[in-house]
Amino acid sequence: MHLPLPFRLLLLAFCLLLSACGRPPEGPYAEWLENDETVESVTQELPFTILHIEFVPTDWLRILSFQQRYDRVLYKRKVVIEKGEPARLWQGLGQPAVIAQQYANISDDQSPLFLVYERNQKAVVEHIDMGTYIKSIGEPIGPGLRYFEDEDKKYEGSILKAFPVEKTNLPKGLAWPSIHRLAGFTPDMKAFAYVDSLSEPSVVVVVDAKGNIGEPIPLPDMPRVPEAVQTSGHLGQIHPWFDAQFKWQVTPTGQWDLARRAPMEINRSAATALEELFLDASQGYRNCFGSTSIACLDGWRRDPEDEAYEHCQCAGAHVYRPSKPVQAFGSNVNRLLYATSGNGSAYHLVLDAPPEKVVGELRNRLKARRLEIVEAGEHSHESVEANQFVTPTVTVSVEAFEQGSLIRTLARYPANQ
Repeated sequence: MHLPLPFRLLLLAFCLLLSACGRPPEGPYAEWLENDETVESVTQELPFTILHIEFVPTDWLRILSFQQRYDRVLYKRKVVIEKGEPARLWQGLGQPAVIAQQYANISDDQSPLFLVYERNQKAVVEHIDMGTYIKSIGEPIGPGLRYFEDEDKKYEGSILKAFPVEKTNLPKGLAWPSIHRLAGFTPDMKAFAYVDSLSEPSVVVVVDAKGNIGEPIPLPDMPRVPEAVQTSGHLGQIHPWFDAQFKWQVTPTGQWDLARRAPMEINRSAATALEELFLDASQGYRNCFGSTSIACLDGWRRDPEDEAYEHCQCAGAHVYRPSKPVQAFGSNVNRLLYATSGNGSAYHLVLDAPPEKVVGELRNRLKARRLEIVEAGEHSHESVEANQFVTPTVTVSVEAFEQGSLIRTLARYPANQ
């Protein structure tokens, strides 16, 4: 039997109309779903339930559509966040709570972040102003704390605390050398510790809430460490390796600073400590020589000169002179420069003796330790005649500089430190 053409067209239109309606929801959460939505998984901490939803269009125009995943937050039997991208339980607050991003019904100049919790048997959906550029719900870094990177680069990031809800903007770290990754902070959030890398840290600085930057504290190079944070420790403890090495301490002037958990060897002379930098970096970089930090050896003052010298990748503001005369490698120390070597921290040392004397002294000390030495001999290095020595933990060169010599750190080897 052949149906009349108008009837066939009507039937086709009816079928298309039915298919455009999508697939009706099914399952125990069907009443909170729309057509073509399915629940992939559920996260629950009563009175809150988070439905992790997949939306796959089934209508006849699905070729032009796309798959979506988002979260829906229920308080008891009521939807309080329609489409979280994402929504997650925030643990450690002492009460159930959900943190979520929701872009629907939010203008372009508003933060998309919301905190959902219960008060007086009712759901509270609190809008959190974290800026319009945030792209995540933050990273848990401790009990009731989340860290947010600052996408517009105005700050070094922000820490969100609850309850009560408080936001702390982090001051900028050092731009050169680049030291700006958050490693720890004081309990009152008045000072912050930044490192150059979370996985391969080689230096740490303290920056207070006003943006004052302390001394670079070079670290013994370490093999790659996990970047995972610890969220169940005390306030301000983020990375296990950092907390194992440092503790926060108030200085006599009332300022926060880092102190070492393992004390430095106070019976060692300044000359010995300096020489260790260029003989055995695994020991040398257990000390630092800043002028103010309680984690460093005292007896040094900051030199205000802006530029160290043209051959060095040095931080110009971090040039130190000894407060009292001190010798290293049989020569008088003129100044010590905090520098960079590859991706790590380093020191360079300016002495008043000619290179041949410094080379001889350095060679004698290495031989006395019976270290495996590869001596490159005299060769051209950046248009400067230099002598280079390679040891298991460090490579250094000695070259003429000003009226004396310069010992440069060319490389450090984490695997041997």
